Amino acid sequence: MHGQLHPQSREPQTRVVGLRDASETEADRTLRASDDDRHRVTDLLQAHYVAGRLAQTEFEGRLQEAVAARTMGDLDALLTDLPSLNAPAAEASETNERPSHHERRKHAGSRCSEQSFRAHAISYVLVMCLLVAIWALTSRGGYFWPVWPMLGWGIGLVAHGLTARNKTDQPDGHGSVHSSALRTH
Repeated sequence: MHGQLHPQSREPQTRVVGLRDASETEADRTLRASDDDRHRVTDLLQAHYVAGRLAQTEFEGRLQEAVAARTMGDLDALLTDLPSLNAPAAEASETNERPSHHERRKHAGSRCSEQSFRAHAISYVLVMCLLVAIWALTSRGGYFWPVWPMLGWGIGLVAHGLTARNKTDQPDGHGSVHSSALRTH
């Protein structure tokens, strides 16, 4: 009879790093962290760094701690002072209903690609304004050489914009380009 399973055996549970349940005990925090758990936390830290919540040195330090983390408590400690990255996850944690992994990745991927494109477009406009100002101050109506960087960089900007738009238009949030989109909690 020692080979039979007890009817009271505990069912495996999925736990999301960074979302604490009211019933979480100290024993749960001492559970060993997996590579996926560490990867999920590094993705979250990167998203918070991009959002401006972490300075570069703090971000790098937390990344090193996440990679070296041994327990779920070690990983949770890296996220305790950071807010949730999306409203659905915050609402879900209050009602003990969590959005699916697919929903979290879709939201983070589309938002990340929009922010990335916005940053690319702003830097393009600022640099092109600088080049036109240099041209105006030095050439005084001569050959308009800034057209070449405008075209070269502009092609890259258009490609980035199309890729970002495709990511937000696709039902899975990834489009035809497979990248490591950030996961949120």
